[in-house]
Formats: sequence, structure tokens, C-alpha cells
Amino acid sequence: MRKSIKILMMALAAMLIAGGASSVNAKEKKAKFKYNSTTEYNAESLAKGDAGINIVRLDGRGETEEAAIEDAKMKAVACALFCGFPSGANGAEAAPAIIEDASADNSDFLANFFKPGGDYLKYVKVSKLANSKSVSKATTKTFKVAIGLDVSYNDLKDLMKKNGLVK
Repeated sequence: MRKSIKILMMALAAMLIAGGASSVNAKEKKAKFKYNSTTEYNAESLAKGDAGINIVRLDGRGETEEAAIEDAKMKAVACALFCGFPSGANGAEAAPAIIEDASADNSDFLANFFKPGGDYLKYVKVSKLANSKSVSKATTKTFKVAIGLDVSYNDLKDLMKKNGLVK
């Protein structure tokens, strides 16, 4: 009897482990890229700096404050690529979208570029000029952070040209 219970417990543990692995794989397959040209970014242009740096303010959401800041960074780069930045009330010029057509041909490049800790982080950083940050709880489990970010717009455009996403 004890031997059959032990076997049953081991089988149950194996099924739980296998089930957990398949759900992770399903999530990885679904989580290709979460921002695109139809996303509403609500970016605010604060200034245009030297060397093609656009200083923008937008918000991000995450389970921690740090995760919300990373989400804001990803949104800022995606906004530069797919929507561009609006003109600012303080005279900051509008910047057009870098990529006109994010087709299926370049979806693998973009999914890799925007993966957590991906290359998109090379083109955005928290602004020293506009480092004001507001943090609030959107829900009991989600932080919302509005933050000023420096986006290397010209360098990002050059990268997209180099990889054939822009002509």
C-alpha cells in the first residue's frame, strides 16, 4: 500500500512539473512583442537634446517600481519606432515614426530586440534633465511610474536602417 502511494505521489509530481514546463513554453510563444503601431503610448515630448536625443515623459506599469520603469523604457523605444513623438508644449519638435511598416518579415528581429534585457535598453535611459518621477499604485499588485527618459532617436534610426527595417 505504501509503495503504491509513493508511486502515485511521484507520478503526480512528474505531471505537475511537466504541466509547469508546458505553461512556460506557451507563455514564451505568446509573448513575442507587446507594443506596436496600434498601442496608445501617451508620450509627452519635453525637449530635443544634442546628438538626436529626444527627452520624453511617459508611464510604465509593473509588479514592482523597477519593472514599471523598464516597461516605460520599452514603451519609449517602441513609441519612437512605431508612432514617433508628438511636438511638445515647450517647443520640442515632433519626431516621426522610424518604422512605417512593422511587417511579419521583421517580427523576429523586433521580438529579439525587445526581449527582457534586450538591445532596446541601449537606446533609452532615465533622463538626468527631466528626472522627475511619479510613482503610484494602479492596483494592489501593479505600480504605475511616470518618468522622463532620454531616447537616442538618431542611433535607433541608424540601427533600423542597418538591419533593413528602414530604407
